[in-house]
Amino acid sequence: MKKVLMVCSGNLDRSPTAAMVLAEMCAPMWVASAGTERWAKNKVTQELLEEADIICVMEDAHHRHIHKQFGPEHASKVVVLDVPDNYVCWDADLVRILKPKIRAALGLPTSQ
Repeated sequence: MKKVLMVCSGNLDRSPTAAMVLAEMCAPMWVASAGTERWAKNKVTQELLEEADIICVMEDAHHRHIHKQFGPEHASKVVVLDVPDNYVCWDADLVRILKPKIRAALGLPTSQ
């Protein structure tokens, strides 16, 4: 089973929404979400990064944070979704934006 980690800043809006969107797609994948900030609800850890097969980050800044804090060894697993921090959890526009980006990042068919 493929393991996917969704990452945003605070793990309050974008990454939890992305994790739930993926779960609703019924893709046979393990999914978790985490944040890069000190105050994040669930912080990115070395263990989460090691366990993940794919790390979907919302912004380039999250990719840079992972590289700076944990080193370059996870770089090949990171996919930047380019989702700005303009949304609240389960915002309809956020869900609409995330669905095709997640499908593309994970190689899922568009019918899922």
